[in-house]
Amino acid sequence: MQNVINSLAVFGFLGMVIALFAISALLRIVRELQQAVLAVPAAPGPDTVRRVTRFASADGRPTFVLVVSEQCPSCRARAVHLAGMPPGRVKGRLVLLSAGEAGAAWAGPAPHVEAVVDAELLGSVAVGATPSLVKYAPDGTEEWRRAVGSDPDLDRLLGVDLPESSNVR
Repeated sequence: MQNVINSLAVFGFLGMVIALFAISALLRIVRELQQAVLAVPAAPGPDTVRRVTRFASADGRPTFVLVVSEQCPSCRARAVHLAGMPPGRVKGRLVLLSAGEAGAAWAGPAPHVEAVVDAELLGSVAVGATPSLVKYAPDGTEEWRRAVGSDPDLDRLLGVDLPESSNVR
């Protein structure tokens, strides 16, 4: 009887090891799929969404628009982080777009962030999830749009160099 119990214990242990390898392989596949999705360029939308003359700039620099919603706690954190960046750190114009005044208040008195409160414009930009960062060329043509998950993610999308002590890349 003891031999049967020992055999079952060994088989149970081997089953657990095999299950761990299977889970590891599954997680690797998921990670590869996530990287593939991030590497795919954004699909062009209709021309009415792709060009916004309000975001054109005369100085030849791109415009980065952070689209936020008042009901989103992550939006507030990204807006506060954007407003807290030192002026001149981003090579472009920074705009915070929201449908209500609460979203614009998150930027505070940051002189380098233009707060735009315009529900109609927000609807025409038509982002799927907030917070999202949309980059416009100097002529107002949309170049890309990405959902922003964290402050380091926002820094990366804006092209801000992270400190050497940071392990986030």
